[in-house]
Amino acid sequence: MAMKTVQKEKNVKKWKTIKGTYALKRMKSLAHWQAIDQAHRLRIPLAIPIYETKKRDGQWYYIMPWLKEKTNPAASFFHDLARWHKHSLKEIQTTETEIERYYEERKLSLENAKKTLTHYIETCEKQWYMSPFQLQCCTHFLDVMRAIAFSEHTLNEWRERMREKKTVRICYIHGRPSFQHYVERDDGTSYFISFEQARWAPPFHDLLLFFRQYLHTYPMICDDAVHWLSQYEQTLALEEDERLLFFHLLVDPHRFVHLIHQYEQQRHHRQMTATWQRAYWQMKNIEYVIGKWEEKKETNQIQS
Repeated sequence: MAMKTVQKEKNVKKWKTIKGTYALKRMKSLAHWQAIDQAHRLRIPLAIPIYETKKRDGQWYYIMPWLKEKTNPAASFFHDLARWHKHSLKEIQTTETEIERYYEERKLSLENAKKTLTHYIETCEKQWYMSPFQLQCCTHFLDVMRAIAFSEHTLNEWRERMREKKTVRICYIHGRPSFQHYVERDDGTSYFISFEQARWAPPFHDLLLFFRQYLHTYPMICDDAVHWLSQYEQTLALEEDERLLFFHLLVDPHRFVHLIHQYEQQRHHRQMTATWQRAYWQMKNIEYVIGKWEEKKETNQIQS
């Protein structure tokens, strides 16, 4: 392949050749290459074609066509992500012992989070003067505790469902779903790229990864997110146990415990106060999306 020009963009080299434009990407580990190879062995639809792979100087590389970002990705992204999941979807058996072990681990983790948060608030309230970070912790404490209560509720509901069901659906998930990893050819054919972290997991794990990132922003009316979840379910509906565990993991109040530990170790008042504020906004955005999604599903059930 005669090379004309090379342009480096982030961790990818853009090759312009006589035969077309290609991307040469270096992988961080053999595991990443194995993840990509597995996707192609499974014949996952929408996985970008890989033309060539080489190992040089102990590093793994792959070459693929250089494609443009998808025009209006939100219009079809979740439909296509559901198609990706549906292709390899399968059901596996689980045991009551495994269910109970996972339940007890998550339950204990939430109880420890409550204890840490409560103890920290009590410590802050005893001080004559609270730092801006500590003041925010106290201001948002009740909202965080309500999030923990909701997380506990969905975990308990999930456990009851799984005691009866004892099966789990898994598929080969993308691992890094985002609009930036959704591209198209000139004829409009869509592909997913950058699936080096693909793996077997329940389908909602990709939704979890996407919405944690998407909702980590300033407060907003997240009706688009509600529509996208509905769009996904038009192609692959989540089962009730999946929906409950998705909610439980999406809320995840442990981020606030991590921030408290980080603040006490570093005492970066300004930076940590801003980080806490963003985490709180993310929590409120998640709360809005879950509430509206549940409301929409209930309305659809009544109408049907």
